[in-house]
Parts: sequence; structure tokens; C-alpha cells
Amino acid sequence: MTIVRKMTGFRGLGLSLSNEDPVADTLAVVAAADRLGFEEVSLPESRLFNSVMPVAAVALHTTRRVTVRIGVANPVFRDPVLLALEAATLADIGPGRLRYGLGAAEWTVRRFGMAPPGWRPLTNTVEAVRAVRRLTAGEALDFEPTTFTVAPRLRLDRPPASPVPVDVGAVSRRMMEVSGQYADGVQLGAITSVGYTRWARQRLAAGAARAGRSVDELLLSANVLTSVGPDRAEARNAVKEVLAYYLARVEGVVVDEAGADPEAVAAVRAAVAEGGEQAGAAVLSDSLVDVFAVAGTPDDVIEGLGPFADAGLDLPLAWYTFGPDRDEGVRLLAEQVRPAVVQT
Repeated sequence: MTIVRKMTGFRGLGLSLSNEDPVADTLAVVAAADRLGFEEVSLPESRLFNSVMPVAAVALHTTRRVTVRIGVANPVFRDPVLLALEAATLADIGPGRLRYGLGAAEWTVRRFGMAPPGWRPLTNTVEAVRAVRRLTAGEALDFEPTTFTVAPRLRLDRPPASPVPVDVGAVSRRMMEVSGQYADGVQLGAITSVGYTRWARQRLAAGAARAGRSVDELLLSANVLTSVGPDRAEARNAVKEVLAYYLARVEGVVVDEAGADPEAVAAVRAAVAEGGEQAGAAVLSDSLVDVFAVAGTPDDVIEGLGPFADAGLDLPLAWYTFGPDRDEGVRLLAEQVRPAVVQT
């Protein structure tokens, strides 16, 4: 039986979906999130599966209370004026229930061979964030963009009734700091850890200070690899293959700030290179699960989320696996984990 106890509370608990399944399956989880009381559902564009905008539109139309997050759309592939128009349209479908994430997704763009000439991922993202925030607030741009062209004093013909919060899918130090200057928040992506969360909040605070803002004005959210079920071993095993996939691909600060055993990470990467994600999962240590996931029984997940709150995370987004049985995992997160970790 789960011991329901209060810890340092989050502003909410959300679900971060893969958006890789048939749309009907994704929408079924969105409907469950709305029914069960989760604060948010995050929808990405993952590789070349589903486009996020139509899925988000249906999600907003068929739900009543949950916030739907675009997590995230790419300002390299979409003109910022189009992004603003899409944001305004989604906000009209679900007033007050849209959170809009933007990010350059550098690794994905390069993998697809779609990086345009003269591409400046940081500048692309910053200018798109500034443009979407201004245009959805019913205002003209207050800067001259260098990554897209727009008529002077252009405004949306029908902006939303209230501005749309715009977040950045930030990874690097520079992107984190400019997000603190210009965005409403940041969504940390794959294999977030407590150490990386703490580092990210520090970098956000530095950027916010440059703009005369407080980091407490921003929302720091994160995909937290999560698996919950009655059998602890099964729940922990359920995250290993996806964790191996990302450990083999994610470099730099995401791993460096996590505090993970470098030899254990290297062993997973070598196994994936030789035999794929299943081979990587076979050598993935319990210590790496502890660093990069919250997995096990409901009590284990509650316990695992506590250090994220202490590191400054505002909104965890339970991500990807949910549990050995997806529907049971979502139910346990709603009924047993959420009451223990969310501020009331």
C-alpha cells in the first residue's frame, strides 16, 4: 500500500507522450489525463511520426480542463509568423489551456540532413520565441528579425484573448540562459536528472537576472522518465531500453551534470553501438536507472521525485513508459503519486 505523504510540492504533475503511436491511441491517453486530474499533457513531434499541431487541436477540442503543451515545435521548419498563427488558433480551441514550446532540435535536424544553409539554431529559436510572444499578445514585433522576414508592424488579425505562454526546449548553457531572458519557461527533454535540473535552474536564473526578471516567474518543467507498477523489478526494467537509446545519443551537459558513473554510461554506449538498444538495456546498471529515471512502485516514484523538487523543478512530466502496463501506470500516477507530490 502506498504511504501518501507530502513532500516539497510541485505546481502540478503532467504526462509527456511520445506522439509516435496511432493518433487514436495518443488521444485516448490525453482523455485519461483530462479525466484523472493531471495538470498537463505534452505532445512533441518525434522524428517523422505525427505532426503535433493537428493532434493538439483535437486534444484541446475533446478535453475540458487539462493544459495541452506543444513540446516542442521547430522554428527552423516553421516560419515564426505561422507558429504564432497556429498558437492563436489552438488557443481559440482551448482557451487558457495551451502552453507552447519551441526548440531547434539540432540533433534531429542534422540526422535528417535538413539543416538549412546559414542555420543559427539559437538565433532562430530566440527570434521565434520573441515573435510568438508578441504576436499572440496582439502586438507588433519590437525587433528586426534576421532569420525570417516580416512586414513592419505586422499583427495577427485575431490574437488570442490572453497571451500564450511560450517555453523553450533548451539543452545547452547558452540556450538555457537566453530562455531565462525571453521565454516564459523551459521544458527539459530526454533523460533529465536531478543534477541536470539543478544546473538548468541556475542557468535560467542567470539569464533571468540579465533581463531584470526573477527565475520564479518562469516555469521549469521536464520530461522525467517514469515507470510505475506493483512489481518494482518489472517497472524498473520497463525504462531500460529507452534509457539505453538516449544514453547512446545524448552527449555533453545532459550527461555531464547528471552525476552518473562514466564507465557505466560508456558500457551502455558500447553495447548499443554493437547490438542495438536491447543489448544496451541488458548491461544498463541499476545506478543509471536511479540517476535518469523514477521507476518502481508508487512509493519508489514518490521518493524519486522528491530530489527533483529540491533541485528546483516546478512541473514534472512523467514521460514515455508510464509503467509495464501503460494504463495501470497512468492510473497509479494519478491516484497515488500525484496526491503525494503536488502542492495543494
